Amino acid sequence: MFMVTEDGDLSVYGSNYFGQLGIDGTDKVEHPTLIDKRAFGGCDVVMVSAGLLHSACVTSTGKLWMWGRGLFREQLAPTQSRVPMQVFPLSPVLMVACGDAFTMILTRAKEIWTCGEGDHGQLGHNDTGSRTEFTLIDQERFGDGATVKMIAVGYLHSMAITQTAAGDDTLWTWGKNHTGELGRGNISGGQLVPVAIPATTFGGTYPVSMDGGGHHTLVVTADGSLWSCGGNHCGQLGLHRDMLEALALSPVTTLQRVVGPDFADGRGVLMTACGSHHSVVLCKNQTVWVCGLCTTLLGRTTREEYTWALTLIDPALFAHKAILLVAAGPPGCGVVTEDGGVFLWGDVVPNMHAPKLHARIGRWHDLREEDTLAFVMMQDARLGASASVVARSLDDDLLRWMFCNMHFRPRADTPRGLHNLMGRRPVRRVAALDLEAPVVLDDDDEE
Repeated sequence: MFMVTEDGDLSVYGSNYFGQLGIDGTDKVEHPTLIDKRAFGGCDVVMVSAGLLHSACVTSTGKLWMWGRGLFREQLAPTQSRVPMQVFPLSPVLMVACGDAFTMILTRAKEIWTCGEGDHGQLGHNDTGSRTEFTLIDQERFGDGATVKMIAVGYLHSMAITQTAAGDDTLWTWGKNHTGELGRGNISGGQLVPVAIPATTFGGTYPVSMDGGGHHTLVVTADGSLWSCGGNHCGQLGLHRDMLEALALSPVTTLQRVVGPDFADGRGVLMTACGSHHSVVLCKNQTVWVCGLCTTLLGRTTREEYTWALTLIDPALFAHKAILLVAAGPPGCGVVTEDGGVFLWGDVVPNMHAPKLHARIGRWHDLREEDTLAFVMMQDARLGASASVVARSLDDDLLRWMFCNMHFRPRADTPRGLHNLMGRRPVRRVAALDLEAPVVLDDDDEE
């Protein structure tokens, strides 16, 4: 589990057998552990992606960092780096997506590069070979003048959204297609190069975001509709009423509309996240819905359950807080609330809860407009912003009192002005105190 904090640091915990948490060890981490941004050259982390055995993040300066098993030039070797290492110096990076044993990046030049295992064509280079170095996907495969806006991966398949000069958005898929997860209307051993999903598939609207799971794909379109395809033996597509219907109609080899713009109080869907055998959906009315293999997925039970149709999670389980972001991993789910809090539930978490964190989660980093197109957050404000608005209205004396009564110790490199505000100014040592002598202030004291 990875969480980007408002300070631009990284909070991590979970399985770590191959060093995929980046904390210079292989022991499982039971509680969130902070990786300071100094591990990434002092630059803010803006996004992070977790694969099966490796991880990667992008900083505000466009640097790519990777760690875990099978890195960059050693992608296929049984070696690992237990700490983040900077890779790919060729171009600033916008976005990274980690699959099973492969990695895909989108650069600011709007180019897609891939490396790792390619046995199902998931690298997009028209073969099933593997790459030990990042290799550029031929831009001409996406059509003349097309600009890549977003990338995503599943376990063994890849996706991209492009936009033409005329403003037409197209979804492309490639890689493993054993259960129809590419939405191409067939089942095959694999698609070796990106292939466009016909625009007519979406009935007059266009794709704005997508995500991939173990054997399925979910897509959100501009009108707020949700579409899915692929394997559905656990109900992860949300298309059917029960197991018998799902098994009779699976696999689903073309993208089918799950819900339309009238869903969720007529607001529709904002974003979706796919786990290995389940899906999480965030609607524009800030409600959260789930479907698939639901081991404690609804936050109320520890029994293994299957949810075949989209099922609402009781907002009371989130303390009725507005939800800004959803995420899903192989065993569980998570959401980020409007105040920057986190709720997690699933196989590795006994019950829905908000763990003790180092800071509010999420931050908007004032990236350039072209950078923001790559992010799935789909919001033009940083997460947790409402709490900062409240703080600005508080009296300065009250703020100082609050800071002085916090069990908080500033880091050594905290600016002097912040030390003063917190009432943590270092004590000056003097030889003697003369009560009759006039008080002399230096420039810093006057400020």
